[in-house]
Formats: sequence, C-alpha cells, structure tokens
Amino acid sequence: MGRDTARELLITRGADTLAHPGGTLLAHLDRVEARLAAWGAREELRLAGLCHAFYGTDGFAEHLLPLESRDVLKAAIGAEAEELVYVYASCDRDFSYAGIGQDGGPFRDRFTGETFAPTARQRKDFAELTAANELDVLRENRALRSRYGGGLLKLFTRWRPLLSEAAFTEARETLSLKGEERAAFLHGLERGDVVTGVVSHLASFHVTFVELGGVEGMMNIPEVSWEVYDVPGDVIREGQELTFEVLGVDLGRERISLSLKSLEPDPLRAFARAGFGGVRTGRVTRTVPSGVLLLVDDGVEALVDRDDLDGRSPRAGDELTFEVTAVNVVTRRVRLVLRE
Repeated sequence: MGRDTARELLITRGADTLAHPGGTLLAHLDRVEARLAAWGAREELRLAGLCHAFYGTDGFAEHLLPLESRDVLKAAIGAEAEELVYVYASCDRDFSYAGIGQDGGPFRDRFTGETFAPTARQRKDFAELTAANELDVLRENRALRSRYGGGLLKLFTRWRPLLSEAAFTEARETLSLKGEERAAFLHGLERGDVVTGVVSHLASFHVTFVELGGVEGMMNIPEVSWEVYDVPGDVIREGQELTFEVLGVDLGRERISLSLKSLEPDPLRAFARAGFGGVRTGRVTRTVPSGVLLLVDDGVEALVDRDDLDGRSPRAGDELTFEVTAVNVVTRRVRLVLRE
C-alpha cells in the first residue's frame, strides 16, 4: 500500500495513455503529488493528489474507477487518502467553492446531491489539493492560464487562510500577470471603471491591497467607507470579495488606485438634503489636537474646535448637545454651535 501501489493501479487503469490538458493524466498526477510534497503536505494528502482523478472531477469527467469500486482504491492508498480523493471528486464546484473559505460553509456532493459542512481539516486539504491541481494545469497550458488565471488567483486569495504559505506563494508567482499581459490589463483600465476584487492584505500602514485577478490594486484608508472607523479592518476583512471604483491608473508606477466608498451614497449630501436645523445630540468619536470629532448623523462627523468647547473636556463616548448652522459638501465641513 502506498505510492508504488497507487501508480501500478493508475497504469493498469490507463492513466498513462489518457490525454489531459497537462499532457497525459499520469504525468499530471505525478506532478501534483510532487508539488504537494514540495509544499510539505503529509503522506495521505500527497497520495490523494496522486489519485485525485480516479472517480473523475467536476472539471475532468473521465474516471478510472467507478464509485462502486472505492474499496479497490482504499486498499491501494488507505482509507484516509481515499476519502480525500472522494471528497475532491464529489465537489459540485459552482455550488461549493463560495463556501470553502468560510467556517460552516456548505459543500454539495455532486454524486449524491447531499449538502454538508466540511470540517476545518477537510477544507484545508481540499484547498491545498485544488491549488496543486490547478496550478499544474495552468503552468503547463498558457492558453488556460490566460483564460482562467485571474479568476483562480481571486479564488485562492479568498482561500488564503486555508492554504499553506508555499501554496499561496506559488499561486501568486504563477498567476500574477507579467509583461505584455500585465501592460494590457493596466491599459485597459480607466478612471471610473467598476471592478471586482478580493481584499488581499490590510497593511499596517493603513493601505488596503486588492487582488483584481493578476494585478493588485491599492486603496487608501479614506476610500474604504463613509462610515466612521479607525482602521480598514473595522469595516472590511481579508478574503472579502467586493466591488470597487477605479480612481486612477499610474502606468509608470503600475499602480491602480481604488475606492469602495465612491460607489456608495454620500451621507453628508443626504444629511444636507434632509435639513439639519434644530437641536440635536451627538456622540464624541475621538479627540484630536484641535478639538473633538462629534458624530452628528450616520456617517457624518463634525470637528468641534477646542476654542468652542467652552472649557469642557469631553472624551470618546461622551454626548454633546449642538445645533448645526451650515454644511459645505465641497470642503466637507459641518459648522455647529454647542448648546447646554
């Protein structure tokens, strides 16, 4: 039982002569196993990588064994590895991929139609095997890489917590656009374009990086939301797929500037349209050297200058009573006076 036994069974079942986008099926399977080994995968997962096509997959219909003969494969590679093969083969990808990266996300067995929530170990193994399989195919077939690489990189960015560091690093190296393809992507964007991307990294210096499908964009902290927040992680999370507006493309620096909030209604304009007279109560959100910031409406802050506090020293969370006297939507200034 083990690798040699599995390869003998693969050859017996014709894997060495079965055509595959990466050459013969056996050549592809050997490379998948080798890639998993290079990433440090345990033996059972490496064996599953070698044998993952025995029952066919949602992307490769040919099978080497019918499901009624699962015991044959189990005898060759062991129960744990065979179960990994079955789970991988049974995946209804259109239904299941969205949930793999989420605790409790649903997974549909395309053979039985049953839906269940994979364990954390099952999700990690499935993600690692998927990455090894897809990266091999796209490394061997440039046309497929051009067609599917961007979407796969977004997927693997969503799955990043499940993937080993080695697997994600290779995914980035393999699927990121380079040379003429990268230049064409950048030239194809212009200010005002709406794009989808996956939040890839919330940097410590408050810049958010977004995977757009082969090229990363950047979003500065003020562009995340109209909401009042301290850091982007208060509003968004890594692995989240969102819709962004392109604010600009710097071809020389190969930098794409993005915004989330530009696609949302401006709460300051809504506040101004609704009328702002009368006495209100607001919460101090934070203190700044020049005074305090006061939340006057949902998503609308106003600076109360220290000279206008009349000797008061409010702290974050304190409530103040005020009256708004003017709103300027260009300078984004809300003028107000405090009341007792």
